[in-house]
Formats: sequence, C-alpha cells, structure tokens
Amino acid sequence: MEYKPSNSNDHMPNTWTYISNLGIKGKNSSLNQRSIVFCNQLNLVMLISLFLLMITTIITMVLTGDSLSYGTLRIGILLVVSFLNLLLSRFGFTGASRLSLIFLPPVVFLLGPTLIGYVEEESYTYYPYVVISASIIPQLILLPQKEKFLYWFSLGYYFVLVLCIDKLMVHFGGSFPIVDRINTFYPFYKISQIGLFLFISSCIYYLRVLNFRFEDELKNKNDELDLQNKKLKAQKEEIEKHKDELISKEINTWQNLVGIISHEIINSAIPITNLAGMTGQMLEDENGDVLKSEMIGDETTGDIHRSLQIIESRTQALINFVNATKSITHIPNPSIRKIYLNELVDRIATLFKKKFTDEGIVFEKQIIPESLSAEIDLELIEQVMINLIQNAMEAMKERTNPVITITALINESNQVQIAVSDNGIGIEEEARERIFLPFYSTKATNSGIGLSLSQQIMVLHNARIEVTSVVDQGTTFALIF
Repeated sequence: MEYKPSNSNDHMPNTWTYISNLGIKGKNSSLNQRSIVFCNQLNLVMLISLFLLMITTIITMVLTGDSLSYGTLRIGILLVVSFLNLLLSRFGFTGASRLSLIFLPPVVFLLGPTLIGYVEEESYTYYPYVVISASIIPQLILLPQKEKFLYWFSLGYYFVLVLCIDKLMVHFGGSFPIVDRINTFYPFYKISQIGLFLFISSCIYYLRVLNFRFEDELKNKNDELDLQNKKLKAQKEEIEKHKDELISKEINTWQNLVGIISHEIINSAIPITNLAGMTGQMLEDENGDVLKSEMIGDETTGDIHRSLQIIESRTQALINFVNATKSITHIPNPSIRKIYLNELVDRIATLFKKKFTDEGIVFEKQIIPESLSAEIDLELIEQVMINLIQNAMEAMKERTNPVITITALINESNQVQIAVSDNGIGIEEEARERIFLPFYSTKATNSGIGLSLSQQIMVLHNARIEVTSVVDQGTTFALIF
C-alpha cells in the first residue's frame, strides 16, 4: 500500500506523502509497507502535536513568569524522540523507529517522571488511562500474524504498566489525599482499568483480524476479476478477429454474388444479342438496306420466327433468374403459431407421395413424442422442407434403394429439432462450406437459391439450419428451433 505523490499544487499533501513513505523499499511486502507508513504517520502527528504544545507552553511560561518544569521538559524530549524516529526511517532503520515509538513514549512521559518522584496528585487518575491509550500504538503498527512475539510482548509491556503505574507513583512520589480516597475502592478501580484495557485490545485485535481476512478475500476476488478481465479481453480480441473474418467473408460473398449474377446475365444476354443481330441481318440486303416483304422467302421467315422464339425463351429465363434473386431479400415476416409436427410432416408426405412412388423412394417418419409441436410459420417452414426434400431426391437419383427419413424430437439442448436425412451421394467438405451461399450449386440445372432462402427463413424464426454429410453415405439437414 504505497502512497504515491499527489498531483496537487498544494505542498502539504506532498509533504505528508513523502514522510509517510520514508524507509519504504521495493522489496517490502504490502503489509510491511503499511506498518512503516502508519509508524511514520504516527511519529509525524506526534511531532506536530508536541511542537504546537511546546509553543503554547513556552508562550504561557513567558506570560506568567513560570520557570521551566519537568512537565515541559518531557514534552521537548518526546518531540525530539518523534523527530529522531523519522530520521531513523529516513535512513532505512524502520525497525528501530517502530520499537522507539512503541516503548519510549511511556518511559519519557510516565515512567521517567515517576521514578524521579515528579508526580502530581491528578496523575493517579489519568496516568493509567494514558497507558491504555498509548497501547493502541503497537496494535496499529505491528502485524499480529507475522510479528507474534513482538506484538504480544508490547501488549504485555503496556498491561504491566496499567497494573503497576499507580503503585510506582505511590512508591516514588509519596502520598496525596486522592490516593487515600481511591484506596477505599481500589480493587474496583483497578478492575475497571484492566477491563477497559482488555476490551479495547480485544476489539482492535478482532477488527484487525477481520480486516486482514476481508483484504485477503478482496485480493482473491480482485485476482479472479483480473483473470476474468483477461479472458474477456482475449474473447474481445477473438470476436474482433472473427468480426474482421466475417467482414472479409461478407465482402467475398457479395463479390461472388455479383460475379454469379453478372455471369448469368452475360450468359443470357450474349446469345440474345447475337441472335437478335443475326435476325436483323436476315432482313437486310448486301448493302445493309431493309429487304422488301416480297423479297423475304418462306425459309427466312421461318428462321426469323424461330429466332424470336429463342429470344423470348432466353429473355424469360433471365426474368426468372432476376425474380429468384429478388426472392432472397423479400421473404415475408413469419406468422408464428403452434404447429404440431405430425401435421407438418403429413402435409409434406402427401405433397410428394406421387413422386416418391414414381421414383421408388421409401419415405419414413419418426415424431417423438407424437404430440410434439413448435412455434413456427407453417408455410415458410414447409417451403424449407420442400427444398430439402427436393435436394435429397436429386442426391439419390443414382441409388437403387433411396430412403428419405424425417425425424422430429427434443434434442440434448432441449430444443425442437426436425431432421431430413437421405442415403444419397453426400456433399463434399468444400461444398458444405458454401452450400448456403446464394446461387451456389453443385448441379448445373439448379439455381442455388433454395438453401440460401431456407437459411434466411430459419434466421427469421431465431433458429438455425445445420448440415452433416458423409460422401457416398448420405446427408442430414437439421432444423433447430
């Protein structure tokens, strides 16, 4: 707990900080540093208090004409002791400074005057309480867990003073009327002092133990928070990294999308342009002039008609392609309601019943439990499953025993899962990474819109679609809600 200098322009905080840190070295533990800081601060407070008291006493002596007494002298001695303690800390003798602060003030202020017979009558009442107050010093600057011997020795030292100080005053200072009065209830008087000493010492000890315990817990919590903070920072960096990757993939996807659209449009536009040019040439003579109708033969007319039909067909194909492109970004918002999955699967089975029969496909379904339901848009999810069934049928064209299975259940994550499985040719790993991209398809006759559209429908349901596939064994698409 090292105190660092303040940025304030006020010199007092800087002075306080400088003196508080006297004798602290980098190798000191935080607890040792705290002990040194408290010691320096107590010495500084004593130095300032005694200096002010000395000034006040000297002014009073000058005004009243009193001579210098031992009471004034001991103030000066304590002031010098406090100053010397700070000097000891300044030069690195922090242990000596602490011992001096613990053991010398009672000697200078109480024992010294008592042993030379300088005892005032009121001393019998307040000396024990001065000792009790001073006994707080070692409890503040010693570490009871690490400096056990010195800690308990210092408390024993103050306890002996509490027990004996009044007896010493009587022995060396003589008798006063107040002593006779106190002797009438002395046992209770002394018991109260001992009880107060034990009570204060116990309370401070207990509070310091609690303080150390809470500090240890706080340190552990801080360590945990630091560790969590490091993990969160690492996760943030990972997210930023993935974000950059996603942005890169998004840009790449759009580039691929633009490339695919451009390729499809060009593929359709070039034949249309060429055919339109050829048709125009059929209606021109060698000079480029338009032929008169009587000069156009039946064969040319037939060619022009066929050319126009092809142009119409290719133009319609291009329109269909553009409409398919628009469908990716114009999906209606789902109308969510409770749908029993048995009903959904039966609708699919009815829709494909004739095709399954014609192509010899075995259709199986398994709903666990039979009353399983999900909150979905029936028509949109039905469209997703139609796309998946059509893909499955395409994948099984070369199979002799094609099987499509629809399974609905609650998965391990307590989510509703609908799986469409086939035993077709499977999907290569490279293709699996791209099958949800718009216009990507492994089949020349496929638009590549179905799976991209299906994924967007699932996203609108706050759900997801996953694929697992083994080449030459089959594929499973799972809709997870």
